[in-house]
Amino acid sequence: MVLTGMLVLGLAACSSVAAKEPARDDGIGTLVAGTLIEVTVQGSHSWRRSPLGEALTATVTADVTNAGRWVVIPAGSAVGLRVAHWRRATRTSQADARITFEVFSVTVRRRWYPVRAMVEMTPVAVRPSGEVAAVASGTRIRFVLSEMFTAARRPGGMP
Repeated sequence: MVLTGMLVLGLAACSSVAAKEPARDDGIGTLVAGTLIEVTVQGSHSWRRSPLGEALTATVTADVTNAGRWVVIPAGSAVGLRVAHWRRATRTSQADARITFEVFSVTVRRRWYPVRAMVEMTPVAVRPSGEVAAVASGTRIRFVLSEMFTAARRPGGMP
């Protein structure tokens, strides 16, 4: 009986020490390929000629967390977009106009990271001639990470 009591006290002491031990935090956050990210375009943009290569800035709409619930990309982080393809509207239909954006960067906690993703959308305003395409400020765009993304969760963390 005394031996059983000592064993229980020993296990209780060990478990309380383990519970107080902080989780290992290397300052790195990782998102898997396939993670959905929503951004909001900053400023209005319109083009009369081909906008290929034109850069836009967007901000992350909500915190993006990993499986461990760590915020890897905080809301408000800057995202760099570039026009990769532009298809003018036909005279018969404005709905067939398309702009494809390449997502090329994310800035997390003042640190720039390269990213690769593509997203296609219909411009919000197209003149009947097909000559003008526009993306309004506040337009929400969703894209999926095509590869794993790793960022420092705090200053000093190494990705």
